[in-house]
Amino acid sequence: MDDHVKRARTEALFRDVNERIAESAQRFEAEATQFVCECADPNCTHRLDVRLDEYEEVRADGATFMLAPGHEHDDIERVIDKRGRFNVVEKVQRTVRDTVRRLDPRANPA
Repeated sequence: MDDHVKRARTEALFRDVNERIAESAQRFEAEATQFVCECADPNCTHRLDVRLDEYEEVRADGATFMLAPGHEHDDIERVIDKRGRFNVVEKVQRTVRDTVRRLDPRANPA
């Protein structure tokens, strides 16, 4: 499997985990919760303190992700917003961008 596809799938998996976390937080009417870093490192264990409204802003585009500061990879993404607690990145490498958009659960509801 191509390295770019592998990295995109890892990021999409972390996004799926965060979707479940957001659903749980919404059920309990929380305003914020801890999400997992959505970087390409499958061994990353960083947690991000994020308000649910911020999370929804990131999820509005299937090519944007939340990462711990310093976890971005310039060859596949660019930082579009630094929020202190986390950075918002946009996937710019074509294979990665296409893969994460294809795997976006909000674009392809079950």
